[in-house]
Amino acid sequence: MWDSLDLALASVSFLSLREKNLLKNNLDSLDALAVLSIEDISSIVGRTVKTSVWNGRECVRLAEAAGKIMAGFGISASVHRDPDFPPMLREMYDPPYMLFFRGNPECLNKKSVSVVGTRHVCPEAAEKTRDFCRDAALDGRLVVSGLAYGVDSWAHKGALLACGGGASQVTAAVLPCGIDSVVPYGNKKIAEAIVRDGGVLLSEYLPGIGAEPWRFVQRNRLIASLSPATVVMQAPPGSGALITASMALDYNRDLFFHEACFCGTAVELSKRQAERLKAQNTKTALNKLSHSADNYVSEGAAVIKDYKDFVLALENGRDIQIKQSQMELFDQVEN
Repeated sequence: MWDSLDLALASVSFLSLREKNLLKNNLDSLDALAVLSIEDISSIVGRTVKTSVWNGRECVRLAEAAGKIMAGFGISASVHRDPDFPPMLREMYDPPYMLFFRGNPECLNKKSVSVVGTRHVCPEAAEKTRDFCRDAALDGRLVVSGLAYGVDSWAHKGALLACGGGASQVTAAVLPCGIDSVVPYGNKKIAEAIVRDGGVLLSEYLPGIGAEPWRFVQRNRLIASLSPATVVMQAPPGSGALITASMALDYNRDLFFHEACFCGTAVELSKRQAERLKAQNTKTALNKLSHSADNYVSEGAAVIKDYKDFVLALENGRDIQIKQSQMELFDQVEN
């Protein structure tokens, strides 16, 4: 169970999960947190915390405001220590302290696949995303994405199509802000459909917290972690979807690229983006240029053509892992 102190700790961005737990164990109320100095916090967590953003009373104010919003919107929550915290996120090396939900968080216990891609999706990739996610949902798999325009929108809409085929609890959207609002606002109807049909909106940010650029990147790690596999549908060089792809590998998840990434229109869009990045000739632009779908595939990421192909690729991957484990065991016995 969570309390108002948990809400306050969830809003502290400069502390790790371990450090927040230390504060939780050493404090007994919001008032105790409000009067802490940064030196007090440093003493409790066992390191010198350097930040200019700490304001204990403002932290408490945010927590109290969040509590009122949660009551008004019917928002539920789970703290990392709770037994109902999503099991896939427990495997992360940097899990959130707390998660907030609108809808049915129990759907996060289903088998799942994360589907990501560019906001500027081409027609072929949009169609392939819709079909892939509809088929995944019909197969009983939860589709996880980020509710952004482009590929994310088609992923959620494709999964929701399966509800007409008798499926339920078909998709989850991870937001870069408090879930009392929807970003982008233009996808509000999709968000409402997700909740209505048994899915869930989730965020690690307090209700009332707005979206900022760094939060989009941070939420990508949750999208990558919530599923054992991530599928990239279309992603030009430097796309945020490729950040999610990198995170999926960091969390030891499977990574796949859909062949729609390499259709004619997608390739042309990727070339234009590469030319823009080259023209900028900055360190950031050149770093983005080095991250491309082609590079991931050349380094071993699998390319799939549809959901059936994805399932086969997963099964083949498991077969390879089993054979490797058997060989390792055999080697140990021989030695």
